Amino acid sequence: MALRRGRCRLPILLGDMSQAEFARRMKVAESTVSRWISGERDMRYENTVLAARILNCHAEDFYEWIEEDEGTRH
Repeated sequence: MALRRGRCRLPILLGDMSQAEFARRMKVAESTVSRWISGERDMRYENTVLAARILNCHAEDFYEWIEEDEGTRH
């Protein structure tokens, strides 16, 4: 079995926090947050861990995870 990263769940995890406030707390540009959400760019592991601390969740919560058989990997 293998895991593939799916859709970014950041909009759900933000709750009432704005993207601008989240970007400020992460010390990244708001456009970076938009790219993470759109899937244009994946969050680096370090950013994922920091975001999890800010939002009080787990790093694996930021993406949907799709299980695949080894034979169906892309």
